[in-house]
Amino acid sequence: MAGRRHRGWTVGAVLFGLGLSVLWPLASHAAEPVLSGNFLPAIVASSEPHRAALEALIKGRPGLPPWVRNMIRQPRYVALASTRVETGGVAMQLFTACEAGRCDESRISVLFSEDGKRAVARIVDRKLGEKLLGDPSAEELGALLR
Repeated sequence: MAGRRHRGWTVGAVLFGLGLSVLWPLASHAAEPVLSGNFLPAIVASSEPHRAALEALIKGRPGLPPWVRNMIRQPRYVALASTRVETGGVAMQLFTACEAGRCDESRISVLFSEDGKRAVARIVDRKLGEKLLGDPSAEELGALLR
């Protein structure tokens, strides 16, 4: 009887150890921000650093499409899921969005740092032309052009 209990305890301990070894990497990555599969309206609504960085980019800038000027207060645009990109060895998050009903004519790409505190953007509008905001580096510009 004691042998059975010992064997059952050993099997249980092994299974517990295997479970921890599988879950441990997941727990250690849980603190890292997820840089893909997010949507710009949700991130702007839930993350103060992202909202502040985007506001700093567009506030008071002349010649922006109205939907871009209003995108923080009124998220009435089509947003695609974000993608994780590497720029100069640094992980960043790329969002793309466009004016509803005019996606071929008016769109924006916004690239955020991992912590959301830095943002650069590229706006392409058929009527207003192309605008770069936030002084993107060559690597960041490459990501915005994707």
